[in-house]
Amino acid sequence: MTKRDTVLAALGHEPDGGTPRQLDMTSAFAAKVRDQFGCENVDTFVGNHLLRAKYKDNRQINDTEEVDIFGVTWTPSSDGGDIGTITDHPLKEAALGDYVFPEIRRDFASSLCDRLEARQDVFSMFSITMGFFERAWSLRGMEPVLIDMATEPLFAESLFAGIEEHHLALLDQVLDRDFDCVYFGDDWGQQQGLIMGPPMWRKYIKPGLSRIFERIKTSGKTICLHSCGDLRGIFPEIIDMGVDVYNTLQPEIYDLAEMKREYGKHITFYGGISTQQFLPYATPDEVLSEARRVRNVLGNNGGYVLSGTHALTPDIPVENMMAMIQAAEE
Repeated sequence: MTKRDTVLAALGHEPDGGTPRQLDMTSAFAAKVRDQFGCENVDTFVGNHLLRAKYKDNRQINDTEEVDIFGVTWTPSSDGGDIGTITDHPLKEAALGDYVFPEIRRDFASSLCDRLEARQDVFSMFSITMGFFERAWSLRGMEPVLIDMATEPLFAESLFAGIEEHHLALLDQVLDRDFDCVYFGDDWGQQQGLIMGPPMWRKYIKPGLSRIFERIKTSGKTICLHSCGDLRGIFPEIIDMGVDVYNTLQPEIYDLAEMKREYGKHITFYGGISTQQFLPYATPDEVLSEARRVRNVLGNNGGYVLSGTHALTPDIPVENMMAMIQAAEE
């Protein structure tokens, strides 16, 4: 079986298909792996089963800042992570004004698809980062957009509509290409419940995303949704919307066995081993034991990709990653 076959078996909930793994890494952690083992391609070295190509093309504008496709200004992270901090939001008021949503970068999108099509041995994913709610608050600011959703509904609706239109146009450019999945990153949760609450999620986020997901499903592709935090209040709805794979299942928030019993027949879980409160502090033996436990709970009758709950950060010992690999290979 290829790595892609192993992932497809997991998505098909085949009981004896093996355990696919994905050790996502920040650039700082990947540098640690390269230094320690002398490898050039860390994904190949650790045997990752998934390949993500991100529709992200930031442009450096000075020594400390860069601007993304939507005109949002960022300061790259200095703590070993890769996300960074927004230093300027284009929408200063609750109005689109003269803001114009970006044209699709067709050549860039096509180059990402070329990269995915060249790797038929792994499960390939076209990735839309800062997906929907994240894109809205990146343009407007977190607190302002939450206030807008409560007090400026016409503006909020127009903002989400513009994001939806952009993403549908992007998908129209790529969905006929030969890759497996669209990975959609959009954090909605906090440690307890949704940031915006279920009613606001249902009003502003669910309708547009449902149309986006329908377009993806119509093309025959799989949907992987990434959202940190607690989505229990809407979990049945995201399954109904067509989500096939959910990343990331944080054990600080979820009872993993309960989630598997409740939803395991309908969705594949990807994550489950805490990068927040466990991997930086545990010994390799503790990681091996926990990875085995999570694998046995979430991987019972398939439906699991073994992974940390987020990209591995440089405060995590490389030996702990190797213990996760051992658990997946057993």
